[in-house]
Amino acid sequence: MIRLKRFFLFSIGLAAWLGAQAQYDAQWSQYMQLPGLYNPGAIGLNSDLNVHLGFRQQWIGFENAPSTFSVNASMPLRTGKFLSGLGLVMTNESIGLFSTQLFQVQYAYKRNLWGGELSAGLQGGILQQGFNSGGIYIPDSEYHNPNDEAIPSGDIEGIIPDFSLGVWYNRSEFYAGLSASHLLGSNIKLRREESTEEDNEVLFKVARSYYLTSGYNINLSNPLYVLQPSILAKTDLVAWTADISCLLKYNKEYWGGLSWRPGEAMVAMVGVMFDFGLTVGYAYDVPISEMIYFTSGSHELFIAYRKKIDTSLISKKQKSIRIL
Repeated sequence: MIRLKRFFLFSIGLAAWLGAQAQYDAQWSQYMQLPGLYNPGAIGLNSDLNVHLGFRQQWIGFENAPSTFSVNASMPLRTGKFLSGLGLVMTNESIGLFSTQLFQVQYAYKRNLWGGELSAGLQGGILQQGFNSGGIYIPDSEYHNPNDEAIPSGDIEGIIPDFSLGVWYNRSEFYAGLSASHLLGSNIKLRREESTEEDNEVLFKVARSYYLTSGYNINLSNPLYVLQPSILAKTDLVAWTADISCLLKYNKEYWGGLSWRPGEAMVAMVGVMFDFGLTVGYAYDVPISEMIYFTSGSHELFIAYRKKIDTSLISKKQKSIRIL
């Protein structure tokens, strides 16, 4: 329990050091189950093919509240004597009148280090941003001009190249990762597809985001139970948010836990892992800010599937499977 106390003291100190609140990327309460969505170094962590699906409906009761769907598929690759990982991540998110689509490929290079494994990952592809200007509500009064040139006409969208980097270290009882997304810090030029006039463009800034995460497995006196505290801190160097969580896993099959997002929400999580490789987890966020007067909370579901892949080295002396 001393290790657990030290871990949480470190977590709270880290959250305080990062200071402020907000984030461009999608919020995931079950970040410990979906590490490949925010760190390309966290793919191919085992010898399995992994497919993770995440669904999140935020702030139930709000019109046009954030809604997110993500897919992250990854698998290990054997290149000579070295093991690496290859992945794919796709995200579709809508917030108000904005929509964001992400389609990127991931690669992670791995080396054994200090009794564990260190991975360095690169992620690259496209990011598309759209805005439904037809949904803008303009009151009918003398104080509002529906023909204001500052208001875009028609749906507008833009696409930019986008890249992320991440490092991830894990061993049997511990993991930690550091990543940076949207490295180019580009502006997306939003405009109607048929328009070529620069005057009709709307610039949308995609800020760099940084993620720091860590987790620890604590074996209790009863070997069927494992305590899993973890933290995820996120910042764009202007604003920040952090999740401090703890799961209790039973018999490597069932778990439940709580998470605290300072100034934002408390989260309850449950999950189950089936023998045939399917895992299902659910999280419910309860606001602890003034948002509680306007929403009943947020729902999040993740579904994962694992399939064993043989990545062992094959002896060069064995020329045919008929040779016994």
